[in-house]
Amino acid sequence: MKKYSIVKIERILRIIFLVLAVVTAAGVLMLIKVQSTRPYMTESVGQQDVEEYDWEKGLSDSTYWLPENCSLYEAVPDFSFVDDREQSHLISEWKGKNLVVVFWASWCEDCSRQMPLMSQYEKLAKEYGEITFLYINKTDGSRETMERAKEYFDDLSLEGELYYDTSLQAYDMLGLHNIPTTLFINKEGKITAWSSSQIEKTGIFEALLKNATEGGAKATAEFIVKYMMDGDGGIHSAYEPGSQVNINSEVLSESQGLGLLYAVSVQDKDLFDNILGYIKAFLWKEGLAAWRMEDGKAGSVNALIDDLRIYRALVEAEKLWGGYASEVRLCEEALLERAVSDGKFVDFYDFQNRVYASRFTLCYGDMQAMQLLAEGTGDLGAARAYEKTLELLERGQISNEFPLYYSWYNYDKEQYEKDDLNTAEAMMTLLHLARQGKLKNNTLEWIRTQMAGEGLKMRYSVKGEVVSGYNQESTAVYAILVMIADEIGDDALRAQALNKMEKMHIINTEFPYNGAYGMADGSGITSFDQLMPMLAYRALELQ
Repeated sequence: MKKYSIVKIERILRIIFLVLAVVTAAGVLMLIKVQSTRPYMTESVGQQDVEEYDWEKGLSDSTYWLPENCSLYEAVPDFSFVDDREQSHLISEWKGKNLVVVFWASWCEDCSRQMPLMSQYEKLAKEYGEITFLYINKTDGSRETMERAKEYFDDLSLEGELYYDTSLQAYDMLGLHNIPTTLFINKEGKITAWSSSQIEKTGIFEALLKNATEGGAKATAEFIVKYMMDGDGGIHSAYEPGSQVNINSEVLSESQGLGLLYAVSVQDKDLFDNILGYIKAFLWKEGLAAWRMEDGKAGSVNALIDDLRIYRALVEAEKLWGGYASEVRLCEEALLERAVSDGKFVDFYDFQNRVYASRFTLCYGDMQAMQLLAEGTGDLGAARAYEKTLELLERGQISNEFPLYYSWYNYDKEQYEKDDLNTAEAMMTLLHLARQGKLKNNTLEWIRTQMAGEGLKMRYSVKGEVVSGYNQESTAVYAILVMIADEIGDDALRAQALNKMEKMHIINTEFPYNGAYGMADGSGITSFDQLMPMLAYRALELQ
């Protein structure tokens, strides 16, 4: 065979391989596009202008579909739109009313799945008080005209009012990425719920409406009380789909303490007494709480952070309702005697062996409760222990390159131990620091960088590397970050964290586990991942 023939064959083969590569890549892209998921895990990808959509970013994180320039529990930007006489209106004209605002277009296939159901949703909304519906058409003048939109809308016989976004000023001001997008706006002009995909199920619409009118925490609390709390007031650590209460799972003092804090936050005395009753009947040991109750047996040690939460909740309950002074005093005496050793707060006390821990876990540093203890008792030892704990927290930053904080301090060795970091615990440490005004800028910058990328993962080494097998995200981590951002007044970070937290929120009143955080089939629901979002929402609702 001549040399030029070999060269010619090589060129032909290269062309064939190149074509195959292009076809394969296109096939993979289409497969990913078809299989991509949306909020609520059951919806297909909505109608989207191709030039506006970043597939790589959108497929990696469903929060990309959410409005970009507005946030949950923040005032909606005062966007404008026009009526059929082309008179301009501002959304602020409806302040003082509860609103459901739907952005849509007649050509949008996903809108055609939601809009015919809106009459049914309007009727349902009457059960929740006076709700005004506004339908704002994406009127670009080419794909959609006012005439075409009005004709389509009139055929639906809706009670709500039709308006037009002819300049796309509203669409751009809100940073919408998709239609239909539905915003639920309260009387104060804050967005309290939203959906960036078509709402095709009554249960989903009603769940969103309940969250909007009753607050984001209430449905979760109702789920916990009905399906995770037993008759004695014990909050069990796991939910099993199909069961009334998974009484086979353990009850943790962690859950009881967080439950008490929620109860005082919503001023629910009955709930508070129920949870406290369980602590006193099953967990209390000389005024401190055993860290868990399993198979009818209480543990032999406490967990400092849980006792501090219980104490803080008791102090608040005494202020709110009175009648808890004896429990406050008992808890104070126990903390002074069993939680402080050699002038320092320690992780636990072993009641069986009468031994104090020789370590301090940084996320246990609830400085608010420690300060309350020092002030409430006037004890100088408690005051000094508070100062030493704050110093431990402040000195515990790992490095400038990885500016989170060590997990725990070894009192015997007088050093921080280099164990891997549980990110939820790491965030709790940061929340304690934020509440003291001690959170460092380099830590915040590191968090912002992670949130701008792939988000926070569940576990890190002290080198800042994600630990193998822990490359997942956690609802509780983002809930704690919501509270951190709220504490320091970082609205952008709070919005990012809240959107991430909501990814696992089950929103459908047709499910018994509506309001829970977990998988769509009801699996993966644990108490910590319910209680932290509840407290995060309460922080936002109390603004």
